[in-house]
Amino acid sequence: MVAVLKKLVPDDLKGRVSAWWDGREYTPGANENVPETPKPKPSKKPKETDDPPALSKASPGQSRVAALETLWGEGRFSPASTEMYARITEGMSSLEKGSDARFGVVNGDPSLTHHFMGVSGGCPIIAEWRAPCAERFSIQFPDFDVLKGDLDRPSFEPGSLDMLVSLDAFAFADHKSGLAVRALRSLAPGATWIVIDLVRGTATGGLAPAFASSWAEPQLIDGEEIVEICEAAGFELPSSEDDISGDLVQASRSAFERFGQDLEGALSGRLNGVDKAIFVRELAWEAEAWKWRQRALAGELIHAKVWKFRKPLS
Repeated sequence: MVAVLKKLVPDDLKGRVSAWWDGREYTPGANENVPETPKPKPSKKPKETDDPPALSKASPGQSRVAALETLWGEGRFSPASTEMYARITEGMSSLEKGSDARFGVVNGDPSLTHHFMGVSGGCPIIAEWRAPCAERFSIQFPDFDVLKGDLDRPSFEPGSLDMLVSLDAFAFADHKSGLAVRALRSLAPGATWIVIDLVRGTATGGLAPAFASSWAEPQLIDGEEIVEICEAAGFELPSSEDDISGDLVQASRSAFERFGQDLEGALSGRLNGVDKAIFVRELAWEAEAWKWRQRALAGELIHAKVWKFRKPLS
């Protein structure tokens, strides 16, 4: 599929993407082979003020992020929904320090960050290892700190966070124990680390190559391993895990349905200024990967789970 999408750059891009999305052969538009009517030459050169402003082409990374937001929604780098966010933060109250509270975000996106800002009442400090995503965060949150660096070594100040939330951080971290140790060090005593992650399921079967993301191949482990790693680092687990696999499947299906129903509208505002070849290939790869992940989640090959670990008071 990705190889086929490499051909979608020229001519009728929207028509070609629409054909690919619907699983049909591309049929050129009726007017595509009609010779263009010669345009009359202008009597004089237009003034500089009459020229339309040139659109600068986005970088490869920015074009990839634009494709993700086109598929999943504004500010989202992966499928999610208001209902899914509400379930994750169910029963959570505002942080005691109010607007003075600081919470960390690791491997998240602007949409998730906005939700936690609203629920917690605190201000985010964002740790991001993906350079294009860090740039997107800086645009969305110009008044907040965006820390760049390795995923398994977020550079929060020790004891500076009243809460930490991570999304698929264990799935992509090379040094998972190091991530847990850094998280513990970053939190104030009694603070909570909300871990949202994909893990291996109980069913047998292989994970297809399409499971790789645009950033890396996930290194999934069992949920029990995440608990063991966090407890070994010094965390307490005050509540049991919550399985949100169904919420994630529904969020991805809703996004696919919304995108398919309004394909022209979804693309019209996104194609100006992006690298079209990279944009389309990223869109194809993300859709292919998540169609597999839907099957893997439904077949319990993988699970999406949430844990709320607590740093001891002493």
